[in-house]
Amino acid sequence: MYISSAEIYEDKIKLKYSDDSLDSCNDKVSLTSEQLPRPELYAVWGAMKKYVLGLVQPLQGFEDVSFYKIEFFNYGADDVPGQIKLYGVGTYDKGDRLEFKTQRIVVVGEMQLIVANLIDELTLFARGRRAQMNLFEKTEMAVKAAEEQAS
Repeated sequence: MYISSAEIYEDKIKLKYSDDSLDSCNDKVSLTSEQLPRPELYAVWGAMKKYVLGLVQPLQGFEDVSFYKIEFFNYGADDVPGQIKLYGVGTYDKGDRLEFKTQRIVVVGEMQLIVANLIDELTLFARGRRAQMNLFEKTEMAVKAAEEQAS
């Protein structure tokens, strides 16, 4: 699966990706969901924001910055993109808002691990691994543990 972009809002996620496992060769798919992702997805999204804010100097002048979309480019042999582009909104000077997009950012060093983790989480989300699924899994594990203790 190759994810080309992800938009993450508080209550909605929109993914665009191609999936070789579908019937035809390299189908392009768009998925919009109002189901919540796993907490791990939000954690890696926050790590991405923190890293990029330290990297892109002009963004450091904003009082508040939030990213809502990421695009992935130039996937390598390790299934990690070589470049990303972020779209966001920043607040500055008395609450004025400015929408922006970064130039393509080369994925190197620590950023490779963050992007790889983000791709993994987005792939899990696209394949149905969402926060609600975790709730059911925890309940099932608790029931199995109780049954094993009872026997």
